[in-house]
Amino acid sequence: MTTASNQVALFSSDELNELFGEYKSFRRIAVGVSGGADSMALLYLLKQWTQELGFSAPELYAFTVDHGLRAEAASEAAGVAQYCRRIDVPHEILHWIGEKPSSNIQSEARDARHALLRQAAEDHGCEGLFLGHHLEDQAETFLTRLARGSGVYGLACIRKDRELDGFQICRPLLEISKVRLKSLLHSAQVPWFEDPSNEDEQFTRVKFRQAQQELDELGLTAAKLSDTARRMARAADAIDVWVDEVAEKSCTFHSAGPVRFDSSCLEYIPDEIGLRLVGRLVRYISGAPYMPRLAKLEGLYETLKTEDGSRAATLGGVRFALAKPHDESTWFCFREAGRAGLPEIEVKPGDEGIWDDRWRYKAAHSAESFKITYVQKELCGDFELEIPANWLKTAFLTAPLIVFAGGVSYMPWKKIGRTTADADVRSRTYGISMVPVSRTF
Repeated sequence: MTTASNQVALFSSDELNELFGEYKSFRRIAVGVSGGADSMALLYLLKQWTQELGFSAPELYAFTVDHGLRAEAASEAAGVAQYCRRIDVPHEILHWIGEKPSSNIQSEARDARHALLRQAAEDHGCEGLFLGHHLEDQAETFLTRLARGSGVYGLACIRKDRELDGFQICRPLLEISKVRLKSLLHSAQVPWFEDPSNEDEQFTRVKFRQAQQELDELGLTAAKLSDTARRMARAADAIDVWVDEVAEKSCTFHSAGPVRFDSSCLEYIPDEIGLRLVGRLVRYISGAPYMPRLAKLEGLYETLKTEDGSRAATLGGVRFALAKPHDESTWFCFREAGRAGLPEIEVKPGDEGIWDDRWRYKAAHSAESFKITYVQKELCGDFELEIPANWLKTAFLTAPLIVFAGGVSYMPWKKIGRTTADADVRSRTYGISMVPVSRTF
């Protein structure tokens, strides 16, 4: 661990309140602590803030992910645990189990880390997960996305707060430089680890980080890049207000997941609004955390906007299909099964989880095991599936289906029994809940 003595001003009470004041209503807070300077500084500042708040402060829980990718990771996690004991913060080490990727390692490791941290936070009843991204992280993200040709939303970069299915991801240090965070650790005698991968030039982020000094000389400082990202975020929020208004008039959402979309609206709204609307449809229907890349989204958008004879298109696991040959503006948007089909899982009493990234299930008080699958063409004849008027039957084939022993089945979005009385179905489904992961469009 790195540590040194260098007396500099610590964060004042006013600064702490400015950073964390909006979170004081939380009961419990989770902090992702890798052992690096940024996350150790976040942990230190949160501890200082909660001490100043006193008895009304949120409880802190710290979690460290050992990816198993470096030999030093275990000892670093143990070092974080030791520091947490010193400041009296509960700490847990999480392990990334399973086969590790041979390519795109940083991205895969990041996704695994976030999933483990969020699950641990939710398991401990935390209302938010705090991460230590700082000013330079925001600048590097901006440059990385600029190099990809991102639009307004991509260049809005990292948001300070992001809500995912009722759970909040918080990054309160986005306007604080790493230099200041390290100075804080020096002054407070807080140790930290240096990750050698932060100097590995095979990673794009590292190349941008090392180029920052030259960019500074051109006026492209981390602070200015971060300011631009913040202004892009402001523009993106303004666009979203318009998108919400258009979606309310042009989209009809069914409880099973499909959406009926009237694309005639694309004739009179700006392309940026239309692109965002279509991207949000893909994200909403697929359950993906992010919208597709802009270049791919633009291709789908042109298909929906122009009458070029295309009657169907697919992006991100979502199928767009025209209603009828003579109707060139009504599209049905729904989850596509693909060649491999959708997952079929066995659920035991007490189990909970997420099916197909779209539906959260809980069998808290279920009396028996069951299978979660999807309707499928092969099963359509076995159910009294009455498709609502003005909807495409195909759009419902990937809707979730619960199957009990003996073939008793039930659709969580519309209770339909088979070979049994409805009363029997209701008794079997008691204690089972299955709801969309998010209703936020």
